[in-house]
Amino acid sequence: MKKIKYVLFVLVVVAFFPLSTLAKEKVNVYLFKRDGCNFCANALTFFNTLSQENEFKNYFNLVVKDVNSKENSATMEKTAKKLGVTVNGVPFIVIGEQHFEGYVSSYDDQIKSAIKTAYENESQDVVAALLASKADDNSSATTIIILLAVISGVAFLIYMARDTKDLVIEEKVIEKEVVHNKASNKKTPTKKKTNTKTNSTKKNKKK
Repeated sequence: MKKIKYVLFVLVVVAFFPLSTLAKEKVNVYLFKRDGCNFCANALTFFNTLSQENEFKNYFNLVVKDVNSKENSATMEKTAKKLGVTVNGVPFIVIGEQHFEGYVSSYDDQIKSAIKTAYENESQDVVAALLASKADDNSSATTIIILLAVISGVAFLIYMARDTKDLVIEEKVIEKEVVHNKASNKKTPTKKKTNTKTNSTKKNKKK
């Protein structure tokens, strides 16, 4: 009976806390490189080989950024500044909060150690943090642009509404003037006829 209760308890725990949530996230290993760089090519070969090893294949994701792109080059410079170093060339390797300038095979053990440390300690991903900050800035700029567009649209609608209202008022004024002029024109002939009759009467009397 106790065994059944224990099994049920384990099943409930697994149901509420899936194994996937208990597993640690892979570490991002950033390799800033440039085409035609032999050291970069050697570093890329090393990481591709390492990603196939049973011990390390679940530890890291390789993120390759070609600095021929201005955006990637700027990201590398900002990352170096954040880490308090000066980049003199590529490859530039960043693992968590650790970095490696250049690459030679003697770095292999140090890089493996850095990957394990970052994975086990869940070190801060400096590059990811910078990219997220940039995304937030872009999002803020986009929001501001949208707000300005909305405000401009509302202002335009208000202006058009006022302009339309003024036109309606002006049309009503013109319509009243037209009606008034028509009424005046109708009265004027009547007066002339009366005057004509009066003049005719006076002539008859004189005769």
